[in-house]
Amino acid sequence: MKKVIFLFVCAVVMATCILKAQVNDKAVGLRLGYDAQEILYQQLLTQSNRLELTLGVNTFGRNSAGNFCRGIGLNGVYQWLNDLSSIATGLNWYYGLGATVLLHGNLFGTGALGQIGLEYSFNSPIQLSVDYRPGFYWLPGAGNIFRFSWNVPCLSIRYRF
Repeated sequence: MKKVIFLFVCAVVMATCILKAQVNDKAVGLRLGYDAQEILYQQLLTQSNRLELTLGVNTFGRNSAGNFCRGIGLNGVYQWLNDLSSIATGLNWYYGLGATVLLHGNLFGTGALGQIGLEYSFNSPIQLSVDYRPGFYWLPGAGNIFRFSWNVPCLSIRYRF
């Protein structure tokens, strides 16, 4: 657990230092759903691209006995933003691709993620979104779990600064 937290802090610090010279638009918040309870950090790279890092408890498929595999996941997703302000001011949809590092007990695994979502930015620093993030996960040492996990949509609330 200490290693995962350390990796997350390092990733956030590096991303902040590298991207600070670009667009200064960040967000922190929570991403919550049946399959995931995560804290998140977003950094806008351009007006139409951003990086999202999350750390939290994830479900990444079932083992051979049919039980859910839950563990700590550090996820990074590169997202493309699309404006829907013609429908409502502050409305966007996004999609992205990313990777994850998993910790299940004392086992480390990896995975690839996809994400699609819809977000609304209020006239305040608060932003709400609903997204869907399925993934392929591989956890060696636990019967070589290689699974596709559909997951379920999650609700995020973010504070932009």
